Amino acid sequence: MRISVITPSFNQGRFIEDAIRSVLIQDYPDFEHIVVDNCSSDNTLDILKKYPHIRWISEPDNGQSHALNKGFRMATGDILAWLNCDDFYLPGSFHNAAGMLKDPAIDGVYSDLDFCDPDCRITKHYRSHRPVKFLSLFHAFISSECFFFKRKVVDNRIFVREDLHYCMDQEFAANLLYHNYRLHYAKDCFAVFRWHGDNKSVDTPWRRSQRIVEGIRIFNRHNGLIRLDEENQLHRRLYSLGRTLLKPYRSFLKATTDIDDKIHHYKLGRWPSFGRASGRSAGEI
Repeated sequence: MRISVITPSFNQGRFIEDAIRSVLIQDYPDFEHIVVDNCSSDNTLDILKKYPHIRWISEPDNGQSHALNKGFRMATGDILAWLNCDDFYLPGSFHNAAGMLKDPAIDGVYSDLDFCDPDCRITKHYRSHRPVKFLSLFHAFISSECFFFKRKVVDNRIFVREDLHYCMDQEFAANLLYHNYRLHYAKDCFAVFRWHGDNKSVDTPWRRSQRIVEGIRIFNRHNGLIRLDEENQLHRRLYSLGRTLLKPYRSFLKATTDIDDKIHHYKLGRWPSFGRASGRSAGEI
């Protein structure tokens, strides 16, 4: 099964090479890596030109969601994935995900996620849980970096919503669940999210407000019963309260998910070097 990885890109030349190398070290026999760049003005294009296996374009777009959809339409793989240019995969992720997706009863697979600082030092482990439809209206429990799904999703014209800029991954997962695609939680860790201060995920009052607005749009599109007004402050507070009240249920799901610790074979603080020349031994920070 061929895997297509889509990477939206804009002025992250200091990190994108780690993303590229993390795909290469998968040692997977059939893959393509598509980079959709929005006219980066740093060294991104110089890095892309170093890797002839990459299919890339650099042209104006309307944001990350638009870039992702362009990449999905370019993809030729049986399995699709999306890796942001400042994040990276863990070794073995392609083989593990592809193995699970051989099952005709599974349409997509996702895992836990690790977080690191700009120098790849692990700072946090995020544990996900089994999929629940209504939770996807409030929380992004499927991390996009750790999500692999079958081509039939885009063949059926399910794409990333381009009017969303902060919660598009949450809406994409909700859209799949509410269209009854069968998603599987793998007790594994496929990828790492890098915190570096310029992430869209950095929490500020304005971004928090935007996430509530976009969350209400997701809620209205998929719940089928109640409609909230994203401009109404009371409705915003109600949606935010719903997010808060559901946190104990998410903890319950995590506590009751069967754990297989032997899958988590890596150690915090040890990491692939992506082939960089350094004085460190392979796999160490």
